Amino acid sequence: MLTPDITIMSVGTEITYGNSMEPDNGWVECLNQKWDRNIVLEETSKVSELTLQSETEQRPHKVSFYVQKDRAEDITRSVSTCLKERGLDVKIIYSGGMDLDILPQCAGKGQALAYLHDKFKAEGKLPENTLVCGDSGNDADLYTIPDVHGVMVSNAQEELLQWHGIYAKNNPKIIHAKERCAAGIIEAIGHFNLGPSISPRDVTDLSDSKLETFDPAYEVVKFYLFYERWRLAEVENSELYLANLKAVCDLNFLIPVTYIHQRSLALHVHPTFLF
Repeated sequence: MLTPDITIMSVGTEITYGNSMEPDNGWVECLNQKWDRNIVLEETSKVSELTLQSETEQRPHKVSFYVQKDRAEDITRSVSTCLKERGLDVKIIYSGGMDLDILPQCAGKGQALAYLHDKFKAEGKLPENTLVCGDSGNDADLYTIPDVHGVMVSNAQEELLQWHGIYAKNNPKIIHAKERCAAGIIEAIGHFNLGPSISPRDVTDLSDSKLETFDPAYEVVKFYLFYERWRLAEVENSELYLANLKAVCDLNFLIPVTYIHQRSLALHVHPTFLF
């Protein structure tokens, strides 16, 4: 998979940049306010109905548990009160019918996205469009950010659909997709006219690239799929696809020079070509 330029992870408690996953120190400073992971662990250890999740699910600003669905609301309320009395300001998110995450109050996927929007706006680089996608309760914050398009995939969890029914049912910028998983996201891309509304994997004619609808990132994905199919001897006319791709590329922007031998295929890209 292509590595994202920016990644929001761990229920919005981590923002990283590039292949090296460089953390955003400004975001870390925000999360440190009125947060003490040791106090969270100390107080929650007194609640027998909370089961600590595996170590792989624990992060510096996220403590995760399993909890019975019928006890989630009461435990959330009591733990929140207890931690407030200890001087912490936390947010507790219940999702997936069993997951309970305790985070700093300023954390969350929506808050992380808002932080990035503010940062980009200050730098004059605010994205023209933002599409948020979700399937569980810990995604709800994403849909509260102004000026974003949103989609809840058809297989979304019950708690997210309930949130949608209460807060976003009549919001035309947030839809409940008919399709599941990634297909629901592609459906939303088409619904909001944000880009191609068909997965590259479903494109049968890889040579169909037009200059007026050319999307570099989309074409790169198509190329990787072409390479995958070519290695499996599933492409009947590879020369046509390559000729078409070259025809719609600005030679000063993207220079694909492809060598097809019996066992090799290489793509050379101009160093100034950026996603």
